[in-house]
Order: sequence, then structure tokens, then C-alpha cells
Amino acid sequence: MRALLELRDPVAVAFAAAVALAALWLGHDLLAITAATLAVLVARVGAGLGLRRLMAPARPAQETAFREGNPFAPLTRREADVAVLIRDSTNKEIAERLVLSERTIDNHVQNIMNKLNLHHRAQIASWVTERNTAKGPIVADVETSLPRRPPKP
Repeated sequence: MRALLELRDPVAVAFAAAVALAALWLGHDLLAITAATLAVLVARVGAGLGLRRLMAPARPAQETAFREGNPFAPLTRREADVAVLIRDSTNKEIAERLVLSERTIDNHVQNIMNKLNLHHRAQIASWVTERNTAKGPIVADVETSLPRRPPKP
């Protein structure tokens, strides 16, 4: 199936046609022309499939390790931290807790909503609660891993 997708490339088809015309112009027989055209198309399919495998985006090692067995799978580590804290905190309180700006928390909340196709903060809290009850007490593990900002004097 992937080979057929590679053959949809107009440049490869045009190059194969050019090879066929050149072989015809040089006076080769039909068998040689067909063989040359097929060789070009097979080379294109092989190169395309090989490049797709090489060009596959690699995830950072720590993100991959975090996502394996992670109940918050579509979210990054920081987004998961924010999602857990959304239930009981405002963006300002979350920003203070995570030592980030309030605008950064706004961005994280928006990214969470986009990734999960949600529209309200309450839906995020509900999603976290579902994950918490389905996989055991996750929330406590995430919250204890968060740094606390030292109190102001």
C-alpha cells in the first residue's frame, strides 16, 4: 500500500517517462524501454520507503520514558502537572506553585484543552479524576513531584 503512495509522486512518473523517451530515442527495443522505466519506478519506491523510515520524527528520551505507562498519555509532563492542579487552583495559584508565569499556565491550559478536545477547565478536572480512579492514586504522585515556591518574607 505504501508503495502505491510512493508511485503517486509526479516527479517520479515524469522521470520514468523521460527515461522511456530517451531509450526510445536511442533506438532500444520495447523490452529495454520497459525494463528501464520499471527500474526507475522501483528505485523511487525503494528510496521513498527508506527515507520515510529514516525521517520518522524521534521523541526525546525523557518524554518517551514518561509516556510509557502514563495515564496522561497525550499530555507532556508539565501539562499533566497543570492538569492535576487545575481541579483545586486558579491559574495564578498554579503559576506560583510551579514557579512559572501566569501566561505560561494559560498557554498550558489551552494546550491541554486542544489536545483533549475539551472546552472548560471543569472538563479537564473531570478527565484527571477519571484517570485517577482508573489507574489508582496518580494525583498524589504528580503533586508531590512538583516544586513549591518558598514563602515570601
